[in-house]
Amino acid sequence: MNESPSISVPADVFPHDRVVFFSDAVFAIAITLLAIELKPPAEELVAQFGAGGAWAHQIPLFVAFVISFMVTALFWAGHMQAWKMVGRVTPGLLWLNIGQLMFVALMPFATALYSESFMSDHVGPLVGYCLVLTGIPLFSFLTRRAMVRSQGVAQKLGPIGTRWFLVRTLVPLIVFAACIPLAFILPSWMGGMLFFLIFPITPLARRWALRGHADQAGDAA
Repeated sequence: MNESPSISVPADVFPHDRVVFFSDAVFAIAITLLAIELKPPAEELVAQFGAGGAWAHQIPLFVAFVISFMVTALFWAGHMQAWKMVGRVTPGLLWLNIGQLMFVALMPFATALYSESFMSDHVGPLVGYCLVLTGIPLFSFLTRRAMVRSQGVAQKLGPIGTRWFLVRTLVPLIVFAACIPLAFILPSWMGGMLFFLIFPITPLARRWALRGHADQAGDAA
């Protein structure tokens, strides 16, 4: 009796370059759309408040743009750094990446809502903005954790480097998630300013994550 030959079904693997190029395109489009929201004051505002007063009304737009631009750029830089570790794009990595890009694509919409309520008492737009900002590092962390499990990151970076590989995306996740309950307490404009805490906290977190690295380097020497 002849046995039927076994059929080998290859595992789903996606081209690394296409995933990265697609991700870069989403980041680029999101940042471009942020700038499109910047508009000169309407004629009605100029007639009502004068040129100086009308431009003063546009300040929230520029503040929200700077915050969102810097945050998006920060995650784009982190995305480039993380995906250097990937040699084989599995379905899990692909869909985690798409989850992150979904929140990146929502940045222009969330920024527009937040800028319109910048000086108001409405907490909804700021909460929505914080939720979008929280979603980006959440999926970034989940993606990096999947990379550690499937891409041999620990072998490439060592235990200390791997710890920083994961911790660096937890800083914005914690900051943005903390801003959600604070949105019900603080004014909208102050809630947005809290996002800049990422920049002084990140070096402190890096120092903590890399503790022991200097000692190991000295022992190796």
